[in-house]
Amino acid sequence: MLSGGGAKGLAHIGVLRVLDSLGIRPDLVVGTSMGAMVGGMYASGYTGREIDSLARALPIGGLFRTYQPRAPRSLGLLQPLVVLEQGTGRFVLQTASIREPEVNALVNAAMLRGNLLARGDFDSLPIPFRAVATDLADRQAVVIARGDLAQAVRASFAIPLIFSPESLDGRLLADGGLSANIPIAVARQAGADRVIVSDATEQPSDSLDLYSPFVLADRLLGFLFRQPDDSLRDGDVLVRPMVDGFTSLNFSPARVDQLIRHGTAAADSVLPGANCVRSSPPRDAPALPSRTSSLTIASTNASERLAIQRLLGLEPRNPLDAALLRSRIQHLGQSDAFRTVWLSPRGAADSVSFHVTLQRAARRVVGLGLAYDNELGGRMWAGAVEQRLFNLALEGSTALFLGDFRQELLFGFRRNYQLGRQLMTPTLTARFALEQVRRFSSEGDELRSGHTREVIGFLGIERALQPGWELAAGLTGHAWHDPGGDRSTAGFEVRALKVRPSRTPVFQAGVAWTGVYQRAALQFTGSLRSGRVQLLPRVRVGWGDGLPLQSEFALGGDDGFPGLHLGERRGNREALLGLMLTYDLSGPFVARLELVSGRTGHGGSLVQSAGWLTGVRAGVGAHTPVGPVRVEYGVASTGRGAVFVRLGRWF
Repeated sequence: MLSGGGAKGLAHIGVLRVLDSLGIRPDLVVGTSMGAMVGGMYASGYTGREIDSLARALPIGGLFRTYQPRAPRSLGLLQPLVVLEQGTGRFVLQTASIREPEVNALVNAAMLRGNLLARGDFDSLPIPFRAVATDLADRQAVVIARGDLAQAVRASFAIPLIFSPESLDGRLLADGGLSANIPIAVARQAGADRVIVSDATEQPSDSLDLYSPFVLADRLLGFLFRQPDDSLRDGDVLVRPMVDGFTSLNFSPARVDQLIRHGTAAADSVLPGANCVRSSPPRDAPALPSRTSSLTIASTNASERLAIQRLLGLEPRNPLDAALLRSRIQHLGQSDAFRTVWLSPRGAADSVSFHVTLQRAARRVVGLGLAYDNELGGRMWAGAVEQRLFNLALEGSTALFLGDFRQELLFGFRRNYQLGRQLMTPTLTARFALEQVRRFSSEGDELRSGHTREVIGFLGIERALQPGWELAAGLTGHAWHDPGGDRSTAGFEVRALKVRPSRTPVFQAGVAWTGVYQRAALQFTGSLRSGRVQLLPRVRVGWGDGLPLQSEFALGGDDGFPGLHLGERRGNREALLGLMLTYDLSGPFVARLELVSGRTGHGGSLVQSAGWLTGVRAGVGAHTPVGPVRVEYGVASTGRGAVFVRLGRWF
């Protein structure tokens, strides 16, 4: 029996490793909440060692984070101040602190082997399995033994206020820990005579940090999940890993490692002396079904059914590629159109039929963002995304950008398409912009701005890869007016992007090659943390030929260069190296120190010795509900200095 406990339930993995080492094979696995997640994998034929490796490799920690509004992927890297979502009814404020499609995709992928083996009957798994959830109507325990294995596990760990309840067979189900956190009685009812209990619940302490909201939240979860203990009988075995002091939602790599080691230590102290029957040598995992016999999708919309079939890569009466299906399921976690897709496999022998049900995400999403800079003034954007445009599986997006120096309007259309084994997203975007490009003398005196206007179109293919990579390639058309006159051209464009879960860019690269100009740019921002200290190295490289004024490189990009005006030192060549050091002060405040060296130029070698500047900028920052705040002062090697004040992430 594997109890709930949130992250603390990862200690079960250490217990399972010891069971394997001793040759003890349970006849039944019953799990609640995180115990259902771990137990479902174990019952599916994974060994304790394999589950250990998967738990360390999966990005579980990144799924639990402080709430930050998140715009749909089609709006790019924009960081919204507020997001409104519309499902079947009115618009509501986005409030979830966890991105559920990513969690559901993770569970779907982890349970795929078991789902294909069980095919609707959990007694057909290598070890029979039961997941325990709670009916929100009467708080009664619900024992799930049939259906979609991933959906059953997802229902079992639906912690209130963190995850949405799961609707199953007409009932609204939440975390099993609300009714049977240590499901001994469930195991007895399923026929177990003797039980091995792994209890990963914390014993309440007398002291409590009343000033820590995270500690209080964890304690409240503990109160919800405590019930009177079921009594153990003679011959039963209790393993209680040391989980006191661990919180339910801390999935950091260091905590995962500690919890698994504590589970191993607890099991090592109990199980070798228990009178348990040793089984034969480790079991071979049964073969997965090799053929898809049929596919049904619970949707009345033919376009949506086709989109889901493409997303999953399933073709009726074709061989089943489990590795491809797992990859496609993981890709669903990045989808803005669906919260999850349950496969509900059925069948026998070497064939499987899928009866897919959908949980759609909000059909319409509206976001709003603001930023302020002491040199560039205020800037705002408003964007909207329609997931099922014209009632088709076609995504439409639009965004309006307003600022003192640049105004912009963006339209985009996207749809998923399968090319062979590869899932692509054909994309059409159009951008209309007006900009007053700031120009300066060599001494830093501001000159008359260059007025520009442009229209940029892109028709191509986008593809999202794991983990966090996004690629795009296609044709581009560009018409513009700048002080040099009216021009137009066409060519091709290639882009690559790597982002963190927060949509903060790590790596950006792009090449545009047209009949009039060529442009290539690369930017990298790393992150290394040790305690309160964080190092953020930064690299920018740009090369161009025949560039329009508004497409030239400004030294330092959006952050500028210490001691100079933002947008100063423009050219068709740029090279910059920077290192930011931050130190966490009290609360949300951070001390910042940045060292930078760089140059821009017109023509010539990218890294020639002439024209290089060095600079240093120091100040304080803070993480606030309206975004990051920075107040700094910078000095360049020319002797000039400048104040830098910014609210929000610039765009």
